[in-house]
Amino acid sequence: MFNTIDEALATLRNGGYIVLADNENLENEGDLVALADRITPDTVNDMLGTARGLMCVAVSSPIATQLELHPMLEHSTDPNGTPFTFTIDGTLAATGVTTGVSAFDRAASLNKIAKPTARRSDFNAPGHIQPLIAQPGLLAERQGHTEGSVELARLAGGSQAAVIIEVLQADGHMMRRDGLRELADKKSVPFVTIEQIIAYVNEVETATAHV
Repeated sequence: MFNTIDEALATLRNGGYIVLADNENLENEGDLVALADRITPDTVNDMLGTARGLMCVAVSSPIATQLELHPMLEHSTDPNGTPFTFTIDGTLAATGVTTGVSAFDRAASLNKIAKPTARRSDFNAPGHIQPLIAQPGLLAERQGHTEGSVELARLAGGSQAAVIIEVLQADGHMMRRDGLRELADKKSVPFVTIEQIIAYVNEVETATAHV
């Protein structure tokens, strides 16, 4: 039913997106995932039209510190501990962004977030980009789409920032695994799970330890 993590990484490195499912005992949903440093306006537009959820950018703890991002609320009551920060847009001077909401403006803001030279002064707040801060230990600490997507970005070898958006069914309900598999087939993109990423990381670490 699922593709391999290597297939997912190849698609991400080529600027495409994948479908990532979380644990059926957690949120039991699927997100489209792309790399923030390689996403284009066309891909942003495709992801928005296909998934129709809330587009976010998951970033590593070091990137959050670099961009001076902090939690939206000091005491969150989100049952899943979703690590929302305040929203941002790239500035006109740094990114050429104007309204912030077009696929072109969102792509420009997302690309800037992923740049190692980006700073807080490159962004306005509030904006149309919703950052999420991954736990420092990634999937070893929290098995969410935020950490899973940042782990994929790390494995892909680029900036540890990933664009994610939840997938809804045509009737507005969350799309579950059977529907996600059909969507992945229709869009010809890999479909993987967070459990697979965890297993892949463990295999890589084990292999590295024995070199």
